[in-house]
Amino acid sequence: MKHHILVIDDERGPRESLKAVFSRDYRVTLAESAAAGMAILSREAVDLILLDVIMPDENGLTFLRRLQGTYADVPVIMISASSSLRPVVEAMRVGAQDFVSKPFDVEEIKHIVRRALDTSALQRRVEILESDIAREFPVTGIVGHSTTFAAALDDVRKAAATDATVLICGESGTGKELAARMLHSLSNRSNEPFVAVHCGALPETLMESELFGHEKGAFTNADKLKHGRFDLAGSGTLFFDEVSEMTLSTQVKLLRVLQEREFMRVGGTQVIKTNARIVAASAKDLRKEAAKGDFRDDLYYRLGVVPVTLPPLRDRSGDIEQLVNHFLGVFRKSLTVETEAFAPETIYLMNHYAWPGNIRELRNVVERMLVLHGRNRVIEPAFLPEEFHSRADSVVGAPPLNTNVPLQESVNGYERNLIRKALEDANWVQTRAADKLGTTRRILRYRMEKLEIPSQGPDQPEA
Repeated sequence: MKHHILVIDDERGPRESLKAVFSRDYRVTLAESAAAGMAILSREAVDLILLDVIMPDENGLTFLRRLQGTYADVPVIMISASSSLRPVVEAMRVGAQDFVSKPFDVEEIKHIVRRALDTSALQRRVEILESDIAREFPVTGIVGHSTTFAAALDDVRKAAATDATVLICGESGTGKELAARMLHSLSNRSNEPFVAVHCGALPETLMESELFGHEKGAFTNADKLKHGRFDLAGSGTLFFDEVSEMTLSTQVKLLRVLQEREFMRVGGTQVIKTNARIVAASAKDLRKEAAKGDFRDDLYYRLGVVPVTLPPLRDRSGDIEQLVNHFLGVFRKSLTVETEAFAPETIYLMNHYAWPGNIRELRNVVERMLVLHGRNRVIEPAFLPEEFHSRADSVVGAPPLNTNVPLQESVNGYERNLIRKALEDANWVQTRAADKLGTTRRILRYRMEKLEIPSQGPDQPEA
């Protein structure tokens, strides 16, 4: 579908000229006054406005101020026959995307319009992406209440109140970038950019240019100035994901930036100051990497001013049902499924799975169940992947199975003993026993009934 351009100019000649210039590539609508332009905007979607500064019914700058109230997302390019700089400055201050003087150069105005439309489309994509991220991964309401996870989030909140460099550690899939985004959103830099650098995805030959930018002519094919991630971050947060994958030569350059708070672009001579806050993440133990010589120990100490460790999902079994319900809510809309819940027995099996891929794996499992079995109101245990039923290590801490006993009977026996031991340790208070087992009281009661475990011990008085 062609972009829709609205031309508002009281003179017929410029209106028709602009239509001739753009009608081949765009849908063009003409309006002879501000009032006519507003009428078109009220009934049709417009992607860009070309607006004359001087019009009889309403000054273009006055009309631009009105547009900023109701149609602020539509880019406006002002057009004027005046050579004075004053209307140019005022238009840009009010919110115009660009300014063109009459008589205009055809190629120049084509370039300006194309650039404005590209910028507008990019802004919309960023807004959509940000809203999707905020909806799917709400940084102010990260899912989980287990003790270990709550302690890690408390460290994030404390660090957010400072400008200290933070190192987030944890296995792959534990939510390190989400924690970094949470830290940024809770800090006084929340209105500044959050810029992520995925160190493992950038080859060494491009890393320095990506981080610091380069000057025009710095190397072959460097045909224009390029701003690096430090430029883009400004006074916001620069997040280095999997910083352990950064080469030693790049580590030296990053260390200098952390020490001096300044850098130079590739091929440049000008020193540029940076006020960006640095947050790094690693699935590897950087202390061990430094001991092996694969990571600079001085950089490790610079990055690890405030260390935060995210626990693996196997240590957060009490959070699994909450995470499952969260992702069920996320995917129910996008996949339009009929599923309303995961059965208690399904949740129980998920609680006792090792989750080597952590939250990322859990998310994928929930999505897979809904794609394959989304017409079922309840996701039953049989729908879970084979590894939840057949792998001995799917039950965390399970002893070796007796091969002379059927699998299900062996698992039931182990589970029965596990639950009875937890109940005895909790003096048969089911809420406390559920906490010990990393599950909920509802699921515990369900499994007790399934395994015919009494609700009271032999020495307990009858209720």
